[in-house]
Amino acid sequence: MTRQLRARALSSRFEPLSAVPDDPARSRLGVVRFTDTSFNPVLRAGHPELTVHLADDDRRGFAEVWTSTRGVESGEHKAITYGHDGEYLFCAGRIPPCDEHTYAGRLAFRAALELAGKLGYHHVFRMWNYLQDLNPQTYREFLLGQAEAFAKRPVTWSGLPAATVIGSRGGGIAFHFLACRTGTPITIIAPSGARGVYVHGRLFFSAPSLDDAEDLMSAANLSHWGIDDGFGLHDVTSLRVYARQPGDLSLARFECDTRLDRETAVAYLQAALLQEERSVEFEGVTG
Repeated sequence: MTRQLRARALSSRFEPLSAVPDDPARSRLGVVRFTDTSFNPVLRAGHPELTVHLADDDRRGFAEVWTSTRGVESGEHKAITYGHDGEYLFCAGRIPPCDEHTYAGRLAFRAALELAGKLGYHHVFRMWNYLQDLNPQTYREFLLGQAEAFAKRPVTWSGLPAATVIGSRGGGIAFHFLACRTGTPITIIAPSGARGVYVHGRLFFSAPSLDDAEDLMSAANLSHWGIDDGFGLHDVTSLRVYARQPGDLSLARFECDTRLDRETAVAYLQAALLQEERSVEFEGVTG
């Protein structure tokens, strides 16, 4: 019952860009639009909205909508937009194209973490970074600035395993993250490269294959990290699939259609990946 209650408290769904319907029983914590352009995050109808350039055109784009059963308060702080409900915080920002990735990353995340600390959300447990012209050097430079910001703020971070890094088609660096007020996020890493963070009875994961994701979320693996819980692919509630090539995306779509529960929300994007040896990356939520 606890897991079900928490799952209802925070959830995400994928909607068409043309019309993101309202749900009278839930409040929007934050919206991420994947489309053919990029914009600074804005407040729209009382919630933060970030636009990421990751689609060829609007027909292939979609919106990811994070919702809460609680009332949401929202606002802006030093170009960072946010929404929070008393337990969860959604934060979004964008760094325009530049050559000083370390400095810009440090500045942007200082503002975001300053906000999180003031609002009382001290545990950042899931992060998404979308970098234009992604390569190991630019990501290392950005990551250094990000780490320097965390080092000077009273906010914890479960580290790289809880972050997704994807190459965007333009717009500099867009990012958003989730933080919680209570609980202790537990970072999980598997030899396959699958990784995740477990918090409030849910697992936020990223993996190079569904097999690797299944191994990561299994009760046998979670027990090694002191977690008395376990999941299967049928417990995945939402999943994003990133692939380098159209053919890889088609294969991933077939695998998801045959292995995931019919109720699982799945979205597909063609994008650059940080690890050269990977052609596909799956990232989602279980529980």
